[in-house]
Amino acid sequence: MASKGSTDRFVRHGGHAPIDLAQLATNTLGNRELQQEVLKLFLARSKTLISELSAADDRQHQADLVHSLKGSARGIGALRLADVCDTVEEELREGSSPAFLTLVSLVGETNDFIRELIEG
Repeated sequence: MASKGSTDRFVRHGGHAPIDLAQLATNTLGNRELQQEVLKLFLARSKTLISELSAADDRQHQADLVHSLKGSARGIGALRLADVCDTVEEELREGSSPAFLTLVSLVGETNDFIRELIEG
């Protein structure tokens, strides 16, 4: 699994890598095959959740979907995404305007990073 090159690319562009690779390693007990598997599962799950989120018209259901995404993000070490999910979930439950564009953008950035890790 490529890690340093993918991480360096994000840092060079003024950001931080969307996934804390040390946290991912801890969560998977350092098992690289398991890391690959959970990253692939996240790709599929996040795509499904974002699709369901865009189709949902009930705020409670939207909050539940974002909550699921938050747990998945934490599981792979995507802590910034998990924090954004936490904020959006709270906004949905409180009735304020949720930051969906920020959430969707960060999911895309995270998934691009995952693809680089898997393919690199």
